[in-house]
Amino acid sequence: MPDDDARTTFRRRSVLGATAVMATGLSACSVETGSESGTEGRTSSDFTFEFDADATDSTQLTWMDSGDLKALFIEPVIAEFGEQHPDITTKYDGAGWEQVNQVVPLGIRNGSAPDVFALPENVPPETAIGEDWVRPIDDVIPDFEQWRAGFPETALINGIHVFDGRVYSWPLNSTRRLDITQYISHEAASAAGVEVPVESVSTWEDLRSLAQEITATGTPGILSTADHLHYVVANLANTAGWLGNSDGMNMRTGSFEYSAPEYLEALEFIRSMIEDGSFVPGYLTLKDADARAQFPTGLAGISLNGPWDIVPWDEDHPDFEYTILPLPSPDGSSYTIPYRETGSNMAWLYADSPNTDAAVAVLKFMGTLEGQRAMVELSGGFLVSTIEEANTSADPELLHPQAKKVTDMAIEYMRACPQFEIRNPDAGAVTLQLEPANPGISATIEGILTGQLPDAGAALEDLDARLTEAMEKAFDEARAGGAEVDIGELQFPNWDPARDYSADDYAALGE
Repeated sequence: MPDDDARTTFRRRSVLGATAVMATGLSACSVETGSESGTEGRTSSDFTFEFDADATDSTQLTWMDSGDLKALFIEPVIAEFGEQHPDITTKYDGAGWEQVNQVVPLGIRNGSAPDVFALPENVPPETAIGEDWVRPIDDVIPDFEQWRAGFPETALINGIHVFDGRVYSWPLNSTRRLDITQYISHEAASAAGVEVPVESVSTWEDLRSLAQEITATGTPGILSTADHLHYVVANLANTAGWLGNSDGMNMRTGSFEYSAPEYLEALEFIRSMIEDGSFVPGYLTLKDADARAQFPTGLAGISLNGPWDIVPWDEDHPDFEYTILPLPSPDGSSYTIPYRETGSNMAWLYADSPNTDAAVAVLKFMGTLEGQRAMVELSGGFLVSTIEEANTSADPELLHPQAKKVTDMAIEYMRACPQFEIRNPDAGAVTLQLEPANPGISATIEGILTGQLPDAGAALEDLDARLTEAMEKAFDEARAGGAEVDIGELQFPNWDPARDYSADDYAALGE
């Protein structure tokens, strides 16, 4: 696929008919299609960019991120910008995280980084800001405060999007999306004598037994890669009552709790299925993109992953049939999964970009109601906006039939947990000082499962201690720098994990 110029004609399309960056890791190319399903989609007139071609030094727009679902939105928007402004060369590269991890740092070193990029996986925002990789957007997006007002009050968060009072990024989409569900292959289940569609796998023992039955037929029962295994363990721990969020912190106590009994129980459950022989051989080295591509062809019977797999399966394996179910709990009881509404898929503006005007025009459009509605529609409804009107006003004819199912599941099982960044506007000062743990949770789990860390409890207690030490140090350094923060503000004693933590709950803390 050529990736030197992504300019194309943006004609009517259906969401599923659009060509996009798929999980194979290939770069973006043409997005021109017909309307294969008969559903008429958007036209170029729907995309409005604030850009004066006669008053800019911009000559191109290059954008790099990991691709996948967001490419269904980002690629056609960038392509249409190039179509509307043919003097600007446009290129979208959604070639996967390995490319981002390699190309972005190299581009920073030699002064040729993409104009807009996703941060490499091992580069936190505070590092990128401290080393002048990126620049704020609040002084380059025209009418910024008016633009910002279109988002919910808590959408731009200190220490995540805002640092030292400056806005550096924004959430392309909401994080209210189940990262891990069960995708059960009908072919594999039928071969094991299981009736399809599978109606219920509601307990951990149900899942283990089904995996064993499928494995007995010669097809591995469980597919999960090292890329996502720590999410699997965490979400299973949540089904057992663990109150840890995506960072491993219980926001009621303000403590890191990877060593909690529920987390150890979930980890032991995963280990039991590995010892059963139910996991795909080589799961720790299998790349997520390869696993996604091979699952419909019989790599395994049950994939534990997220909804970003669905569109590639439709594109490449339209006859593949499967059941989607939420994760089971230990005894089939109901549960909730706490999540931090920090938003996902943040894009960052290269500090030395000579094409800021072009980049800003696209960034601003993407964050408008019009742009966010287009994101929901072009992603088939799998990307949910933080702007609720963008979700409710999206054309239902353009939404994937499975999108409502996974969205409804997220609404049923996920609850917004409290966030220090919302509680205290100086929280960003702490984040800037916070050093990531090394090894972190992903490497620690891998060490436990491979036997390199034989005592799981001790390894996780050590991780909790290192995370706590790093957090205490960050608070001390933030206070030394003048920030008004207290580590006790990590505690939210009024948090009820059964419901969304609200603005009223934050207000009640000061009463």
